[in-house]
Amino acid sequence: MIIRFLYPLAWLIPLMLFSHNSVAQDNSGVADSLAPRFDNMKDFTKKGCRLTGGTLSLKMKNTSDQDQLIRYVEANESYDFAIRADGAYAFADQNFAGLALIYGQTKKSGQYQNGDGEIYSEDYFGNQYSFSPFLKNLTPLDKNGRFSIITQIELWNQIEQGITQTILNETVTRKKSLKYTGLLGVRPGISVFVLQNVAFETTLNIAGVKYSYERIKTTAKPDSKTETADIDFKIDILQLNIGIFVYLRPKKS
Repeated sequence: MIIRFLYPLAWLIPLMLFSHNSVAQDNSGVADSLAPRFDNMKDFTKKGCRLTGGTLSLKMKNTSDQDQLIRYVEANESYDFAIRADGAYAFADQNFAGLALIYGQTKKSGQYQNGDGEIYSEDYFGNQYSFSPFLKNLTPLDKNGRFSIITQIELWNQIEQGITQTILNETVTRKKSLKYTGLLGVRPGISVFVLQNVAFETTLNIAGVKYSYERIKTTAKPDSKTETADIDFKIDILQLNIGIFVYLRPKKS
């Protein structure tokens, strides 16, 4: 089962906020009461301000009795999650420079049948560690700066290590992998201030230039190495990153 409920929620919340804003405009009393709360959003994105926040992603999947041509899946369970923490400083109005730290974990476990009718089990566990310097621009969509378009350029670096264990006819085979990935790309999105200095943000996946190098050590087999380079500017609207960010103004001296 893949957790998808956050995807429609990501678009529903901005729509609700826009609708709420429209209703407030029709009611002068409501508009006057809201004005003090959202009349200075640009003050939180001026030069010298800071931001901190993060995103969380989670995916779970269960599969059973599925024919995959080269093998038959009797049972398979997998999950992966990633947590990201961002910090940045505004070097100019609506422009931030910062660093993101990401940790992820993946686990897969299953029982399969190969083309010869033999039953075997396969388990995988891996960790991902990433750091990503970035430049973030906020382009306001209204005069108060409550709604903004995000354009974020990232230099993404990741180290991924994992181990796969396969048991067939009481023979255990282990495969250890170590992968380095670098990516320079653009992450677009939308930012909405839901409180005076708290913003809800949704961004898409990174599109850009990627290079990866992977080394694999397998039991009783020679080591293998793989290098990959590709350019991908395809934007997938189903791959959303959802986060909450706090903007802090500099202390007055």
